[in-house]
Amino acid sequence: MRIEYKPNALQTIFHLAAFVESNNTEGSGSRFIDKFFNHIEKYALPNVQYGLCVHLPFRSRGYSCVFYNDWVIAFKIERQVFVVYEIALGSLFA
Repeated sequence: MRIEYKPNALQTIFHLAAFVESNNTEGSGSRFIDKFFNHIEKYALPNVQYGLCVHLPFRSRGYSCVFYNDWVIAFKIERQVFVVYEIALGSLFA
């Protein structure tokens, strides 16, 4: 299944990678991005339906959610495309 990232989601990933890079060794930001994208790919499977997010702001938009460490990944599957809309820190919803 094809994966599409909306601008807000990509911006968040790249900001996270820059933060990781600034606090760790050279290349750690790109490794973080690779791991993040690989994690999302595990969920982009054909013929799978996901329940709606429990987080009301995402649920109200019809998003489903998966998690990567402390991060919430809000997405929809539209016409066989796994569309990532938002990525947010999970503690913001506590």
